[in-house]
Amino acid sequence: MKKITFFDWTIQLQADLTAITDHHEKKMVILEPSIELNGVIWIDENNELQIKPTWDCVITIDPTNKTLTIRQTEEVFGEVYE
Repeated sequence: MKKITFFDWTIQLQADLTAITDHHEKKMVILEPSIELNGVIWIDENNELQIKPTWDCVITIDPTNKTLTIRQTEEVFGEVYE
């Protein structure tokens, strides 16, 4: 897992995922190695974290520590998960 700071949140990403942040828009996009869009994370006008996944994934949110962990489903359940 790699850790990325996104404002006052820590984002933990599966090692093969890439994050690109637009600080002005308060948005982050997550890409797979094939440059396929996997999700968007942003801070809304109420300063709340919003998530729009575009793939089958497991997202774990720890609001106490402000940590968000994103893993592809296969990483969590293995290839047998459908």
